[in-house]
Amino acid sequence: MTDILFATAPTLETDRLILRPHMLADFEAYAAMFQQPEFTRHTTGRPLTREDAWTKMIRHGGHWMMLGHGYWAVALKSTGEFIGEVGFADFKRQIAPSLEGKLEAGWGLLAERHGRGYADEVLKAALNWAGMHFPGREIVCMIAPENAASLRLADRNGFMVWTKSRYKTFDTLLLKRG
Repeated sequence: MTDILFATAPTLETDRLILRPHMLADFEAYAAMFQQPEFTRHTTGRPLTREDAWTKMIRHGGHWMMLGHGYWAVALKSTGEFIGEVGFADFKRQIAPSLEGKLEAGWGLLAERHGRGYADEVLKAALNWAGMHFPGREIVCMIAPENAASLRLADRNGFMVWTKSRYKTFDTLLLKRG
């Protein structure tokens, strides 16, 4: 592990976006994102209750405090509006092969923000940050086989299918960054 730990997400900027710690003010938009069928069909498989969305959002702070990495909230630079999240986690998933000890990349944007290149922009920024702070650490991700857009994004950013697996009740692809 790196000798530099971050107690909270550092702020990163791209041309159009800001990656920053999640804030209480993000919660309504965050909960709404996890109610969108277009979003949840490839992530949680079902819309989340406000309680479950809250639990999901606040665990990001714990990742930063305990592991020195986690998820960032993604906001438009022009307005500050929350539009999604990107980052790295260790969820201690019960999946084979194990992802523990690896940086598990994840990303998601509000459905109305798809198709504008934002996901590519924030994933590149997050991967650059990980390369600087966790050099040599394996970076993986888990993507539903039918999520063609995320598979294309992963491919553009150096991920290759490593294996097929099953997580909970879902078939999934595990990818690693080459």
